[in-house]
Amino acid sequence: MLERHEYKGPWWPPDDDSDPLPGTLAVEKGKATLEVIGDFGRELISSSERQQTYSLNLEQKPRLLGTSTDGKPITLEGLWEAGSKIHFPGLPTADYRTRAVLVGRHFPEGEKITFDEIAIGASDLNAWTRVSGFSTSIETEDLDDQGHSAFVGAEARYEAPEEIRIDLARGEEIAISFTCQSNGLWGRSDRVEMRQEAALRWRFPRPIDLASVFDKVGQIRNFLSLAVGRPVSITSVAGFKSTYKLGNSDTLRPIELYWEIPHNPEPPENARDPREMLFTLTEIEPDASTTIKRWLARQDRLEPVFNLYFGTLYHPNLYLEVRFLAFAQALETYDFRCRRKPGSKSLAERTRDVLGQCRAVTKRIVGPDTDAFITEFKNTRNYYTHYNPKLERKAAKGTALYLLTLQLQTILEMSFLAQLGFPCRTVEGVLERAGRFAEIEHFRASVAEQETDEAH
Repeated sequence: MLERHEYKGPWWPPDDDSDPLPGTLAVEKGKATLEVIGDFGRELISSSERQQTYSLNLEQKPRLLGTSTDGKPITLEGLWEAGSKIHFPGLPTADYRTRAVLVGRHFPEGEKITFDEIAIGASDLNAWTRVSGFSTSIETEDLDDQGHSAFVGAEARYEAPEEIRIDLARGEEIAISFTCQSNGLWGRSDRVEMRQEAALRWRFPRPIDLASVFDKVGQIRNFLSLAVGRPVSITSVAGFKSTYKLGNSDTLRPIELYWEIPHNPEPPENARDPREMLFTLTEIEPDASTTIKRWLARQDRLEPVFNLYFGTLYHPNLYLEVRFLAFAQALETYDFRCRRKPGSKSLAERTRDVLGQCRAVTKRIVGPDTDAFITEFKNTRNYYTHYNPKLERKAAKGTALYLLTLQLQTILEMSFLAQLGFPCRTVEGVLERAGRFAEIEHFRASVAEQETDEAH
């Protein structure tokens, strides 16, 4: 999904008998551009029995087919003009952007693209499971009777762990499977590397369309990012269907899927330590099914809240004021969306209600004086929303604003964990282990020190 792919070959509309056009499809981080020699027609402006009038703009195409030079069938879904050029001397070229690239099958005109199952690769997924198929042993040799020893040899063995299955609502199922990638096992080598990788497979009782695939990937990515405590990268997505098979065999044909996932960063170089995560798979077992079902069941109702929270999480370089306002709006929207009978309430009232979910946790987040926190939050939010000069002196700035933003983020995390069914005592333990309280205390001390220095 993140690597650059290039496919050269002929391209043609599935409903057109004209000769294919030679071109190159470039896909990088899911963003796909097709450059062809010539074009697939101009946009029709008007038509009559006597004449047709065309625009200078290229015609949008719902679907194109292609075959790469190494024999891969490719479908491009949803194309629009990215630009055209006329070279003197030379040949005219046209660039098309496409919504999605499907490598592995030609989908004819009119055939709906659907899948029974999708396989998702994601960064930190393997660490999140806390499952390992490795067993190791080290052999040493005693050198003397003083307890000194020397390394003699080592042995590592890998057996793939059993697939983990998680039942969801309406007959859906998530399965996590494990494989081992290795280097240096064959022939003579001075270095051997073995690495376990996990893949998440989401199975559906009825086929889902391409738009639903995009939604499902986004929902599970957000869930994993919340659990891991940092943005998770989607590294690969493949679709499967019982009718898409390899030749005459019963083996399902994987359809590689590429599309531009918003804010999908490069995978981190180092795996996340499970002790830094909010929660791991082992911590929600044996009831992982209920936890993930709760998450999926709240997507529609809390979608604006998730968009604000994760949109900020996936944008680490946002200005601090923007991060603060996004979290502030997410908190207010969370309270509104969680009310059975939403009413007109002030920001202070909504904040107090959200803080009331887990009072012991709240005290460690905002400090002993809840009223003072709410007042500072309200004044700061109103100032950065309207920039009223009368509120400037009351608004948090610098380190104080960073602390307030961190507190809002932690309040939202507390709220999401509560929505997943975590008891308040467990939520407190989770945030403690993840270092949220320690970080808050660190910046609270920094703010107090600055205030003391300013007073003198």
